[in-house]
Amino acid sequence: MKIWMVSREYAGIAEAGGVKNVVCSLSEELTELHNEVTLFIPKYKCTDFSNIKNYNESNLSSESIQIGDKSFNVSFSTGKIKNVNIVFINSSIYDEKNNVYTYSSKDLEDNPNCGGTIGCGYKDWLYLDILFQKAICVYAQKSKLKCDIVHCHDACCAMLPVFAKVFFEKDFDCTKFIVTIHNAGPAYHHEFCDIDQAKYFTNLPYELLSNGLNGCRVEPYVLASLYSKLSAVSCDYAKELLDENNTNSDGLSKIFSERKISITGITNGIDINRYSPEDKSISLLPFEFSPEKKDLKGKIKCRKFFLENYAKKENSQIIISNEKIKQFGYIDYDENSIFISFHGRLVRQKGIFVILDLLDRIFEKEPNVKFIINGQGESYLQDELANKAKKYAGKIVYLCGYEKSLARLCTASGDFALFPSDFEPCGLEDFIAQIYGTIPVAHFTGGLKKIINGKTGFTYSPNTAEILLETILPLINHKIQQPSYYDSLISNTAKYLKENYTWKTVTKNKYIPFFNS
Repeated sequence: MKIWMVSREYAGIAEAGGVKNVVCSLSEELTELHNEVTLFIPKYKCTDFSNIKNYNESNLSSESIQIGDKSFNVSFSTGKIKNVNIVFINSSIYDEKNNVYTYSSKDLEDNPNCGGTIGCGYKDWLYLDILFQKAICVYAQKSKLKCDIVHCHDACCAMLPVFAKVFFEKDFDCTKFIVTIHNAGPAYHHEFCDIDQAKYFTNLPYELLSNGLNGCRVEPYVLASLYSKLSAVSCDYAKELLDENNTNSDGLSKIFSERKISITGITNGIDINRYSPEDKSISLLPFEFSPEKKDLKGKIKCRKFFLENYAKKENSQIIISNEKIKQFGYIDYDENSIFISFHGRLVRQKGIFVILDLLDRIFEKEPNVKFIINGQGESYLQDELANKAKKYAGKIVYLCGYEKSLARLCTASGDFALFPSDFEPCGLEDFIAQIYGTIPVAHFTGGLKKIINGKTGFTYSPNTAEILLETILPLINHKIQQPSYYDSLISNTAKYLKENYTWKTVTKNKYIPFFNS
C-alpha cells in the first residue's frame, strides 16, 4: 500500500506531545511490512534536520493559497528519515515557529510584540492548521501522485478528508481516509468558534459546515466522519467517546452517539527499543539494568544518581542539555524510603488535584514515602506543587521543566508511578514506567484500562485522593515486606509488553487489517 501520514509532529523532526511517537513508530513499522509511507509535515523553524537524508527542494512550483482574506505562498521540499519519505510544507508562517503548537521563550525573543504567552497556543493556529491541510491537497494535484490511504492524526489534520473530497475529488478518487483521535478532551478539538469563522477559513458551503455543529462551534472530527473512518488510540477510549454520558469530550460524545458514528479503537504500541534500560545510550539513563531479568541494581544506582544530583537541599536550578529546570523542595533519603514518581503535563486532565490532595494525606500514614514530580503546564498548578514541596520539606522534590533524559530518570527512580488522569485516551507514560521497572498505579479509565490490576500494575476507581490513598498504602507496606514479589511482577510485566504491545505487533495485527477493511 501507498500510505500518506499527515501530522503536525513527528519524533526526531518536530516534537510536541505523544502524537509524535505514535506517528513515527507506526510509519516505521508500516515500511518494515513493505508499505510505501510518505510523511507530510510543516517545516518549522524548530525542525530538526540531523536525521533527515536526501533533503531537496521539490521541483514543483510554488503556489499561492488563499485563506479568508490572506494569501500564503507555499512550496514543498522532500527528504527521508529511515525508510519513510517526507514532504515538507514550506511557508513563512511555519518558518517563524520555534515550537509546534505553543509559544516558546525563543518565539518571544524573536518577536517580542507577538502578544503570545509561553506555553499557550499560537494566535494564528487556525491559519497553521488550514494552510497545512490545503497545501497537501495542492501537492497531490500538482504532483499527480496517488495513494491508497491518507492517515490524518488529531483534530488539527481532520479537515483534510473534507477538503480532498469536496475541492480535489479527482486527485483523491481512489483514496481512503482515516482520522485518528488522539485526544478529544476540551482544548484539543481545534474547532471553529462558529459557522461564519468556519466559512471564512475553509470556504466550504454553509450547508456542509452545519453538519459539524456542536452548539455554535463547528467540529473538524464530526465533519471528517462524513468522508473518512475514525479511529481512537485505545479500545476503551473509543468506547468512552461513543458514550453519550461522557463528560470529558466537550459534547463530542453525544454527537457521535446520536449520529451512530463508528470509531474503531486500536491501542497504541510502544517501541521498547527506543527506551531500553539495558543500553544507556538508548535509555539516556546513567546506569543499565534489566527488569525482565530481575537485574535491578542499575535502577537503584539511577535513583542514587538522581538524589545526589537533582534532589539536594541546596539546589534551585538545574541546567541539562541547555534546558533550565527549576527545583523546588528536596529529598532526605534513607534505606526504608519508598519512592513514588509522576511525570507529565500539569493540566487538570492528568489528575494533578488528586496528587495535591494525596500529598496532604499520605505523610501522616506513611512518613517514609518520598515523591519525585516532574512536569510543566498551567502556572497555578506549578505554583501549587512548588508550595507542597516547600511545606513537606525533605519528602518532595518538584522539578519544573522538561528535558528528555531527566524525565526518564524521574520515572526510573520510582518504585511506583502515579497516573490519576481524569481521562486518558491511551497513555504512553505507563508503558515507559513498566519498561523502567516502575509499577504504575492508575485511575481505571480509557487507555489506562490496559493495565491489568495486580499483574502489570494496579488500578483504582473512583478518581479521588481517598481511594488512591487506600490503594497505595497497602502496596507500600507490601513492597517493604516482600520486595521479591514486586521484582517478579516487574519482570512479568516487561515480558507482557514485548508480547502484546510492540508497534510491530499492533501494526501487523490491528492497523493493516483496519487499512484493508
